[in-house]
Amino acid sequence: MGPPLRPDTQTPAYLMDLLANGDLQTTGTDNCTFSASQKALGKDNFTKIPNGVNGVEDRMSIVWEKGVVAGKMDPCKFVAVTSTNAAKIFNIYPKKGRIAVGSDADIVVWNPHATRTISAQTHHQAVDFNIFEGMEVHGIADYVICHGRVCVEEGNIRVVSGMGKFVPTLPFASHVYGRVDERDRANAPRKVERAAYDGPVTRINGPTHTHTSLDSHIIPTTAPDFYTRGPTKSGGLNLHDSSFHVSGAQVSDKSPKRPSVKVNNPPGGKASGSFW
Repeated sequence: MGPPLRPDTQTPAYLMDLLANGDLQTTGTDNCTFSASQKALGKDNFTKIPNGVNGVEDRMSIVWEKGVVAGKMDPCKFVAVTSTNAAKIFNIYPKKGRIAVGSDADIVVWNPHATRTISAQTHHQAVDFNIFEGMEVHGIADYVICHGRVCVEEGNIRVVSGMGKFVPTLPFASHVYGRVDERDRANAPRKVERAAYDGPVTRINGPTHTHTSLDSHIIPTTAPDFYTRGPTKSGGLNLHDSSFHVSGAQVSDKSPKRPSVKVNNPPGGKASGSFW
């Protein structure tokens, strides 16, 4: 079976604690039976062992015994982990997993006081051994009603082939994705409503609606292509000015060019020594 049984004897009790506390929400068996002779295919190579064991017939009795009888959960929690939660996860609730008008007539009449001993000699599964062999459990399904028909009555099975019906399962069940949707809505960006601004607006290189101490130091340059500030309050150069313009013009374009002299003498002149 996969995953294989664990050697730690505390694992079953730990799993039941998770189920009772809500960390695990439902139970399943993945029932897939193979006889002992079929399992023997892997006696020399474990990779050839058919994967699967029994469980569907004894599932509810095991959960009742290890959960309710052991005092870890109440009967309502038992119904949730064996029926209701699965219906909600597969998005077929309340059609399944609930007794109400409009829901399917799939009902188990449970006898919590009856006891039985699980054995391969008395079970109804198509396998010659039982992994729960010899376990005494409380809780028996006295009656099972499926689609309004009695299928189990006091231990006698009355099944009819062809009773199955396809049940569509829509995606994104609210039981699973409800909290995710709420988290996304809570974390989504929200528009901040602000009143329209109706105060003064400063205009560049032009008159302003108001004059502040900062505006009084804005002086337009004489060059038509540049917007520069005047000296700082201390009279120094304003380092925030820029001489760049997208047209390629320079601030010094209209200034007279200074003559340039190319010096060929070494530093200090020709009389600085014979090293040069």
